[in-house]
Amino acid sequence: MLTQEEIKKNLHKQKVIEDTVDIARSRVAKDFFQIDKLELKLGEPLPKYWHWFFCWETANDKLLGLDGHIKPGNNIIPDTGFPRRMWGGSEINFFEPLLIGMEITRIITLESIDYKKGNSGDFCVIKIKNELKNNDTILLIERQSLVYLPSRTDFDQSAPKPHDNLSDDFLSKKYTENQLFKYSALTMNSHRIHYDLDYCKTVEYYPSLVVHGPLLAQNLIDAADQRFDGNLQFFKYRALNPIFVSDEFTINASDTGEFWIANKSGVLSMSAVAS
Repeated sequence: MLTQEEIKKNLHKQKVIEDTVDIARSRVAKDFFQIDKLELKLGEPLPKYWHWFFCWETANDKLLGLDGHIKPGNNIIPDTGFPRRMWGGSEINFFEPLLIGMEITRIITLESIDYKKGNSGDFCVIKIKNELKNNDTILLIERQSLVYLPSRTDFDQSAPKPHDNLSDDFLSKKYTENQLFKYSALTMNSHRIHYDLDYCKTVEYYPSLVVHGPLLAQNLIDAADQRFDGNLQFFKYRALNPIFVSDEFTINASDTGEFWIANKSGVLSMSAVAS
């Protein structure tokens, strides 16, 4: 566990990554999400939340941990003493769209480190601010909550309480192993829980491959942006329970700006609010 002095020393550290919104990665994303009507021409806007396909944070393999991520201490995230990482959620403000051909800069800032106690023991929440800019214009700001947890020897199979009824206009979906691999490549996400079944079962004790939190969130953001006629400005989501490869899940929306994903048993996997 970091001391208060060490926490203060690490706060507000930054990393800057520059990139170009290129047609090649946009085309891969278009094919992945099967959006036939999307125009891939210079100056054309891309769907919201596609910024994760650009400004990748990369590292030499020697700097990676057992889980495939950049090992804490080798980037702006310090070693908190907890080996397991989960994407707990995000809060996003959308200001301007990404345009094909645009030069962009991602500024990553470590905002907070909080040690907490839960029902299953101690854990740590690290909040990261991602600011995406084109020159002096802010395109979006996303604040991630990354949860770091201790190692475990089993997976809690006890089912949480099912969510209320499905929304009237829910959609049903599931992802294949091939799709999880492609999304990992598209986002340069080497976390092994998404593609290495043996690691999933023997190290993290998941029953199967885990669907990416941001991929699930993309479904909710697309639904919210459609609900708001393309004028979505704010989106906040929280990951609650994993969805596994080949498992069916539903995408739900209410008339009050609430969105959620539930698994085939009705258990809430992700909740969100939008405006």
